[in-house]
Amino acid sequence: MANSDTPLSVLLVDDEIEACRNLKTILLEYIDPTINIVGVAFNTAEAEKQLQIHNPDAVFLDIEMPNENAFQFLERVSPIHFEVVFVTAYDEYAIKAFKLNAVDYILKPISITELANAVVKLKERIRYKSLLNPGNNDFSEISKQITSKAKLNKISLKGNNNVELVGFRDILYVEACGKYSKVFFLKNNNVIDILTSYAISDYEELLPSELFYRIHKSYLINCEQIKQIYKEDSSSLVMHHGITIPISRRRFPSLLEFLQSKPPYHD
Repeated sequence: MANSDTPLSVLLVDDEIEACRNLKTILLEYIDPTINIVGVAFNTAEAEKQLQIHNPDAVFLDIEMPNENAFQFLERVSPIHFEVVFVTAYDEYAIKAFKLNAVDYILKPISITELANAVVKLKERIRYKSLLNPGNNDFSEISKQITSKAKLNKISLKGNNNVELVGFRDILYVEACGKYSKVFFLKNNNVIDILTSYAISDYEELLPSELFYRIHKSYLINCEQIKQIYKEDSSSLVMHHGITIPISRRRFPSLLEFLQSKPPYHD
């Protein structure tokens, strides 16, 4: 794996030859000429061989490929010992949730800025070892859902020393911590929290809008977990498990309107 003295080693996987060439050119000419592109694969069978030979730090991976999509591939070669950045034209509902199961995803046509940000994020993850030890990225649930076209109902939450696959309904709320977020969720009926490297705005985008509502610049809450709402000088709500969270005065009326009109959430 890369450290501060060695260049980042990556494998490019895409069934379109021109897409691989384009990605390679952008990475080396516009992002970082020190990146070591150890190989290029045009199908998952070849990618598996290259992984065994080169053991790269990361794989830039297309999602929709002949015979086997990216999630089936990742499940098959699990446990994985590399980070994943999806580079894909696949822009359906599921891609938002996949974002939290990888370092990042880039939509085609590639934005140089987005790709540069993904590389920075990738290096940071590797340098500071902010993910769990290699081999713990669980793509099996994702593979099942994408293959069956089922609606996603879980995300992976990755902290400094652990990773949790959590159902949407089990997430109580998300609290902003600067550029990071602390996610509070239920595990064996206990409230657990995990600090992740994603901003609260990312979770606002990723979590189902019929279930979660931003009640404050620092809080995104699961509306099914609301027990009581208090309208006082400082509005607040009490969630199940006795947790009290402030409500922004500006967002209080829209919260009430949302609760009265929101559609039911179905897994």
